[in-house]
Amino acid sequence: MNATRPLETRVKGIAYHLKGIGVMLVTLFAIIQLVGLFAINKLMFHPEMVRGGYDATLPGYVDIGTNGVRVAALVRGPEKGRKAILYCHGNAEDMTSSIDVLDVFAAKGCTVAAVDYPGYGLSDGSPTEEGCYRNVHRLYDWLREVRGFKDEDIVVVGYSIGTGPATELAATRKVGGLVLEAPYLSAPRAVTRIRLMAIDPFPNVSRIRSINCPLLVIHGTDDRVVPFSQGSALFRHAVEPKRFVDVPGAGHVDFIDVMGTDVYEKLIEAFLSGAQSPK
Repeated sequence: MNATRPLETRVKGIAYHLKGIGVMLVTLFAIIQLVGLFAINKLMFHPEMVRGGYDATLPGYVDIGTNGVRVAALVRGPEKGRKAILYCHGNAEDMTSSIDVLDVFAAKGCTVAAVDYPGYGLSDGSPTEEGCYRNVHRLYDWLREVRGFKDEDIVVVGYSIGTGPATELAATRKVGGLVLEAPYLSAPRAVTRIRLMAIDPFPNVSRIRSINCPLLVIHGTDDRVVPFSQGSALFRHAVEPKRFVDVPGAGHVDFIDVMGTDVYEKLIEAFLSGAQSPK
C-alpha cells in the first residue's frame, strides 16, 4: 500500500498539471478570439502610415460615392480604353502610391481606376473588411454605369491587402481577369501562417476556387510580409486558366524593380491580350 501511494501521488500531480495547461490553452485561445473580434480592424489596417497624401485637385480624382458618402477614386488613361483596370492598393498606402504601376496599364491603352478604402485618402469612414468590399464594388459599378465598360472588359488587380477585395470582387461579379500581387491565404494567416481565429477576414483561399476567369499570380520569393508560400499555396487552390510567376530574390514591395519594369510590362501585356470573360 505504501509503495503505491507515491505513484498515485505522481499520477494525480501530472493530471493536475495537465489540467492547468489545458485551462491555460483554453484561456489563451479565448483571448485570441476576443482580440480578433474587437481589434482586428486596428491590426489589419494602417491608414495612419500613409505618407504624402493628396487633395481633390489631383488630376484624375473623382468622387464616386453616393448618398453623401465620399468614395475617392483615381482614373488614369483614356476615357474608354481597350480594358478597364480596377486596382486595389495595399496597406499603409493610398491609391496615389501606385501611380507608376497604374501608368503601366494606362500605357497599354487601358482605362485605369483605383479606389481608396474607407478611412484612406479622402474616402469617408473607417477601414473595415466590408467597407473595402463596398468601395471596390462601387468602383466596379461606376466603370460599368458611367464609363460603359462590359463585365468581360474589366480586369481586377490587387496588391498585398488589396488582393482580399480583389478576390472577393472576382468571386462575386463577372470580370475579364484577375491579377494578384503578393497575395495571402487570408489576412490573419499572412501573420500567423495558420488559422488561429474563428473569424478569418479576406479569406482568399476559400474564394479562389470559385473564380474561373484568367488568373495571374506574382510573388517575390523573399517576401517577409506575406510569405511566398502563401501565394504559391493560394495558386494551387485556383482553377485554370492560371499562371504563377515567382520573382527570385524579390521582397514585398520591390518585386517589379527586381523583375524589371520591361519584363513586368510584357507580362501584363500578355495577360491583357489573353484576358476574357469566363464562359
